[in-house]
Amino acid sequence: MYIHKSTAKILQLFTSYITESFTLREVARRLKMHVSLTHRAIQPLIDSKIVGQDKHKNLSLNYKIHHETLAFAEYLKRDNLLDRFKDIKLFADEVIKKIKQDSFVLLVFGSTVDSSKPRDIDILLIVDSTNKIEFHEKFLHNIASNYDLSFEERVIGFESVYEMLSKRDEKNVMNEILNKHIILYGAELFYRLIERGRS
Repeated sequence: MYIHKSTAKILQLFTSYITESFTLREVARRLKMHVSLTHRAIQPLIDSKIVGQDKHKNLSLNYKIHHETLAFAEYLKRDNLLDRFKDIKLFADEVIKKIKQDSFVLLVFGSTVDSSKPRDIDILLIVDSTNKIEFHEKFLHNIASNYDLSFEERVIGFESVYEMLSKRDEKNVMNEILNKHIILYGAELFYRLIERGRS
């Protein structure tokens, strides 16, 4: 699926607020785009069912399909963040290079997502097994200690992800990051976990 620049901007908004819905005018206002351009740009996403529309014309992300397209939008957001925070880029590159996992998600959440001077940099690593959490907490901490940044690292397993996502009204780290995250690695896996956890 070819994604035009304006369509990519819209998709980045929806992947930033996975559980929220917007009217067409809200999308246009948030992105500072003309309503008619927004309507044209969002149509391919509606046609391909990446964005769903309810009977009140509210628009929301369909996170259950087209994970490779959602990953594309996530990595556009990642590249914007890493252009601004060179040390986070170095940290992420080091973690991705040194980790011995095949299936993992690495992301930033909290104030780093929308602040130019975050107090703490919240990092979440999702690994496939609870047995690997303690090892990877030390692994992340050792790498983070080499940087002059205030990292707050957390590691959770897939089972914890599913459990937290199943409790939709509960305040927990997974429900928090759905609408405030930048994925550094593993975006397609992230959406597969959400699809399963919120089914």
